[in-house]
Amino acid sequence: MFNPVRMQLKLAAAPERVFEALTDAAALEAWFCEHAEITPEHYAFWGRFTPKAPDQTQGQHVLVSRVAPRELVYEWQLKGAASQVTIKLLPRDEGTILTLRQTATDVTGNYHLEDFWFLAMENLRRYLDGKPCEARIDYTQPMKGDIRHETVVDAPASRVFEVLINPDELDRWIATKATVEPQIGGKYDIGWGEYTAGVKIVDLVPNQKLSISTPEDPTYGNKNRTETIMTWILEESDGKTRLTFIHSGFDVDEDVSGIYTGWRSFLNWVRSVAEYGADWQPPLVIVPPGMIAYAASIVNAQNEIVDELKAPLPA
Repeated sequence: MFNPVRMQLKLAAAPERVFEALTDAAALEAWFCEHAEITPEHYAFWGRFTPKAPDQTQGQHVLVSRVAPRELVYEWQLKGAASQVTIKLLPRDEGTILTLRQTATDVTGNYHLEDFWFLAMENLRRYLDGKPCEARIDYTQPMKGDIRHETVVDAPASRVFEVLINPDELDRWIATKATVEPQIGGKYDIGWGEYTAGVKIVDLVPNQKLSISTPEDPTYGNKNRTETIMTWILEESDGKTRLTFIHSGFDVDEDVSGIYTGWRSFLNWVRSVAEYGADWQPPLVIVPPGMIAYAASIVNAQNEIVDELKAPLPA
């Protein structure tokens, strides 16, 4: 699902406003990175919120093209692996279609970059809309053992719970074709074929808690591992909901980096689905034929992908 990352995002802001968010150091530090230094001839970002946690020296990127408010292209070294990021802004209905491509020479060490960009693009949308956009990964911390992420959703717990339990809502942010039996022992299938077969609800308190169990962890492809538990805890206060996600059942030293960023991105999407309502759509990617591990809202919107993103990569 990487090399290249190809992604498209519909934004309500005009291209000039989006370009500013991409090229202003303070803006980048708000939604994208820990540290940034930007001039018309210089593009640098680094710190703990960037994959591989580069230092200031490693965070200096060659600026290939900067054409306001249409295009930004820069080279990005990922611990010695060369990559290039190309972002283009297309005016559309008083807003902007942003397209992003990233190609890299090292695929194996950077396969999770699609999840990184899913998270970053949602933060960009939220930043432009004046919403909290702090959902980032600290890459200086070991991604081992149980996973825990938290966020605050500007919606009541009943709305957040609906996003987690209603099949139509699940199809918007995670499920290909969700089937849910909302009772303890009931099925909780997000439609990813054998990868989500056998997932059951093991704890259910409406508007407060949802726990599901998987007899195997399909992300790692190990058919013999012990079950893991995914738990969503909802705590409402003053019309907002603190949402905590815990994926437990891993050995304390087990590497979970392959799913760690993905779960943080999904949590961010749950927040946005609950807050934006029917207007929200996730970033789009080109889904290969037969691929089912994407939300139905992405799969069903393939005809909305612009030609710019479909164009062949330069030789």
